[in-house]
Amino acid sequence: MAGHGEIWGTPETVAIYRRRNPEWRGAARELPYGEGAESLGVALRLYPAGHVLGSAQLRFEAEERSLLYTGDFKRRSCRTAAPAAAPPSTLLLIETTFGLPVFRFPPLEELEERLVAACRKAFEEEKTPVLLAYALGKAQEATLALTAHGIPTVLHGAAWKLLPEYEAAGFAFPLSRPYESGPPAPGEALIAPPICARTPVVQKIKRRSVLYLSGWAVREASRADFDADVLLPFSDHADFQELLDHVADVGPERVLTLHGYARDFARILQARGMDASPLSFPRERAGEDA
Repeated sequence: MAGHGEIWGTPETVAIYRRRNPEWRGAARELPYGEGAESLGVALRLYPAGHVLGSAQLRFEAEERSLLYTGDFKRRSCRTAAPAAAPPSTLLLIETTFGLPVFRFPPLEELEERLVAACRKAFEEEKTPVLLAYALGKAQEATLALTAHGIPTVLHGAAWKLLPEYEAAGFAFPLSRPYESGPPAPGEALIAPPICARTPVVQKIKRRSVLYLSGWAVREASRADFDADVLLPFSDHADFQELLDHVADVGPERVLTLHGYARDFARILQARGMDASPLSFPRERAGEDA
């Protein structure tokens, strides 16, 4: 939230933070990937997280011990985020939003093919494709995918205002315009945050096909939650197999799990012989519940 006296982050993250918090007047220290910083005997280095543009994992090191905090991350390829790294670390604090075996997501190429096909089917039926996608990261990814296939897009203001940061990073959006310039015309797709599903932005479009883009789309219940016609597990987070792969590649002595299915994933790691526990629960309680 705005109000921090000082923030550290990648140049892209700092720029996005400034864009989203125009009233902020604090100091910022930009740390490109791989560049180190040190304070009070602790060394910090940022590594790509693969989540969204500029996202980073934080690796702290002191006295031959190290901690890697993933934050939100994914290992699958995408159009706008640098591939996630897996630097060896003594302790791994890993985000486990999708820490159950049911969460397994298709590769980017397959998801984009399904996305484009669903939009073209909507056009054939004289409907407007409405993509429900988070405003930071996923909206821009979907926009670039549709642009690559010649499909113009109309972006909700929350996503549109972030395009300058993406353009500064080298991405182009020649077929996009803001929703403020008018609702989507025939042949255009609307991209809006999921929170808009039952607002006039979406509801005023009488002939529409709603596409829900999220890792939660693997749940059939999401169809009713968002009045969605098409569910696409298009996620900016690691799926279950990616979580396992990240743990294996980092090779920590101990794993702490955080967010989502933290307890469940910790139990799965414990069953595989690893020292693991959820950060949000005391270690002894996790053992009692196992």
